[in-house]
Order: sequence, then structure tokens, then C-alpha cells
Amino acid sequence: MSKHGRLTEDDQRKEEMQIYLAERKSYGNHLLEKWAKVKGIGEGLGKLYSTDQERARNTAMQIQMQENHLTKLSETIISQDFQTTPENVLRVVRIGVANSNRGAIFTEYPLRTIDDAIYFVDATYGKSLRGATAGDKIYESVNQYYAGERQLDNVGTGNGALTNFTTTANKYPLIPYSVRIMVAGKLIGNDDGNGAIVGTGLSGTNTVDYATGDIELTFASAVADGDSIDAESHWDSERSTLYDQYGTVSLSVHKERFKARPMPLGYEFTQMVELTLGTTGLDQGLGVENMLMGAVGDEHAKSRDYKAIALAKRVALRNAVTTFNADFASVGEVSTKSHAQSILSTIDDIGGDIYDDIKRGQVNRAVCGSRSLTYLKKHDLWSTDDTQPRSGVYYAGKLDDIEVFCCPKDNGLVSNNEVLLTYKNPEEGMDLALVFGVLTEIVASLKYPQFYTVGNFATVEDDMIINDKFLRLLRITNLP
Repeated sequence: MSKHGRLTEDDQRKEEMQIYLAERKSYGNHLLEKWAKVKGIGEGLGKLYSTDQERARNTAMQIQMQENHLTKLSETIISQDFQTTPENVLRVVRIGVANSNRGAIFTEYPLRTIDDAIYFVDATYGKSLRGATAGDKIYESVNQYYAGERQLDNVGTGNGALTNFTTTANKYPLIPYSVRIMVAGKLIGNDDGNGAIVGTGLSGTNTVDYATGDIELTFASAVADGDSIDAESHWDSERSTLYDQYGTVSLSVHKERFKARPMPLGYEFTQMVELTLGTTGLDQGLGVENMLMGAVGDEHAKSRDYKAIALAKRVALRNAVTTFNADFASVGEVSTKSHAQSILSTIDDIGGDIYDDIKRGQVNRAVCGSRSLTYLKKHDLWSTDDTQPRSGVYYAGKLDDIEVFCCPKDNGLVSNNEVLLTYKNPEEGMDLALVFGVLTEIVASLKYPQFYTVGNFATVEDDMIINDKFLRLLRITNLP
């Protein structure tokens, strides 16, 4: 807020974001409660909520968006022109959304308008102080001295001959008992509160003038060549002349708009197919049209997973690719299984790279090719999950606390020896790699006098790359 009590543009955006996120969650919970009670359409939503609240809310919101679309059409038009019922269209949407794993691996938002937005917060250094640069993102640039009084000053660098060093602290007056001296990072001395500096290896005159910030050091022997000599101290933050040295954090809310477009998938079948399925009872009472549309919806679910993984791999290749050699003999292991135990350490190291790059996150999602999945299963901390059918992209289990999905081999997706790694923050916030916004599904079909039916099924959606550092690729070579 400005000094005149008026909200700044950024304050308004923060307030807008908080209201938006709260409303969105409340709206999702309301729709989940609504559709979970609807027989057939909302079947399984309650169970889904017990294991994945976000996916359950997203599914309910997309069912609602589809219903909103259908209410613009009369039931007669839907039944005659689309050859189905509104209830079965909604059922197809539920199947398609719930069967997709894209939202479990990355971030997926149901959209309420065609240009709906996503919000995320950036925290940056407000000033260039004590090694920090104004405008740099705090979570990508660690600076321990930015907040508070403590500062670090270089006294000098040893050359193997010098014993005397002097410097003046960047800001002063200094606080007694706060001065510490380090050589090559090792703490070797401190002030006694009366202007004298005492410590290991010091000899002769070693003083600090608290009022002027002057520091003088004399070592008993020459400081080794290349060793840095540093003084850490507190400047007096209660002095009005130093109020401008307070570090400030600039919080900004970014609002990125989706530009949703249809992603159509056509289908067709002959009346002979319809007759065959209907007379054999394979439609399970849903009607052949709806059974086939369900299959198309399921294909759309697979397609959205494939497109997301393809994009994620292209983004991951911006970062260094890690290789793990599965040849146990070449690294001195006694068996494939014993060597496989070390792959988790390699993945954890990649998580460490993510953490070092942007100061947060790890690896908690993995998408594997078939052979790399087989290798991961050799690890003692592997736990198989068989709740999803082995079709398309499926949830295979956990390696320690990493949720692992399997993806069919494809050069545009993952090869069978590759593992695509990412981080998905359960709270989302600003920890986003890829975001997919889905508005609704559109279904249309027409019968022709030539004894066949054609139609289209489209997902109206868009995607965004928010932070590519969260995506990494691991290749396992020499698989047995």
C-alpha cells in the first residue's frame, strides 16, 4: 500500500489473486459435492477425492463446464444431431479427465472462460545491497547478508609473504562483540568488545575501530597464497543515517492469461459396427454411440498426456542431461540388483541440482520408458501400484517418495531407457513447471445415409511453460 493509503497495482493484483484462489477452491469443492451425488456421471468422484483432491476438483469443474456448454443446446438437438444424451456426454468427459495423468504429473487448471488466468508470486531483492542485486529472484539467488545487520568485508588475500592486512567495513559504526575474522572460510578470531581482535595465528596489533569501521590484522606467519581473509560484522541498524541499508523484498504477482483453442479428434464407424456391438451386448446398456464416444474420450485423455510429456521433454533438454551406466561390472558392483540401488542417489542428485539452481524443489514425479521402469523396480524401495490399467501413460508405483508413471516408447516422448523427472508442489504456489488450462470438451456427430457416422471430440485448452528448471532428463545406458 502506498503512503497515501491507496492500493498499488501490485497490491490490487495480490488481493485479486487471493480472492481468485479461494473462490476457485471453494467453487471446485462445491461442484465436487454436487456431481458426486449424480448417479453415473459422478461415479467414483468421492473415491478419487480420497486419493487426489486436486484431480477430483478439476474433474468436477470440467464436468460443470461441459454442462454449461450443453445447456446452450436443447436436449432435442443433442439427441438428434449428436446422437446421444447430455448425461452420456458428461460421462464421457468424466472418463476422459479422470483417466488422464497429466494433472498428476504437471499442473492442470480447469478454466471458467476462454481467456482465464493463472497467478503466481515472484519475490525479488528490492535493493542492491551486501552482494544482492535489485530485481534478482530471491529463490534463485541466495544471499545470507541481505536481511539484518550482518555484513561481510574482504580484508585481503594471502600471497605467501604478507602478514599485515587492513580494511574498512562497508557500513559503520559497528556493534561491539560482532566482529569475526575468517581465513579461507575458517573462523580464527573475534573482537573482545573493547576494540581488540584476538584469535589463532594472530600476533602484534589486531584492532577494530567501531566508530570508523577500520580493521587492522597482523598474522604471526604469512597467509597462504590464495587464502581469502574476511571480516564479518554487524552495522548499527538503529542509526537513522543507515535506515537506507535495510534490505527490502519486492513481491509481485504475475498474471498469465491462457488462450484456449480446440484440440479436435475425429472418429467414424459404420452402422454394421453399431449393429454388431448392440446385438452382442458389449455396450453394457450405455448405447453404442456413447460407448464409442467413451473410447474417443479415453483416447483424448491419452493424447493430452502424450502432448504434455512431449513438451516437458523438449523443455527438459534445455538443462543438462544426466547419464546412469547400468553396467554393474564396469563400476565394481557384483550384480544388476546391487548396482540398481544407487540409481535413487543419482535421481536425488538431480533433485539437488534443481534445489541448487532455484533454491527450492526436488524430484517427486518421474515418467519412465518401459525398460527404465523395469530397472527402477529392482530397487529395494520400489512399491508397485496396480490401480490403473497398463494403457497409455499409467501410474506404475513409487520409488521411495517419487511417484513414477510409465509412458510408451516414442522418440518424441521418452525412449525406453529414459526417465523424465520433475517437481510438482502439492501447494502449487509459484513452483510450476508446465501448466495446462482446460476450458471444456466439445462433442458432435452426424449420421450419413451411406450407413456410417462421423464426429469430432475436442478439448478446448492451452499450455504454458512457467519454470524450465523443474524439468530434467535421465538416460540409463547399458541396460541389461
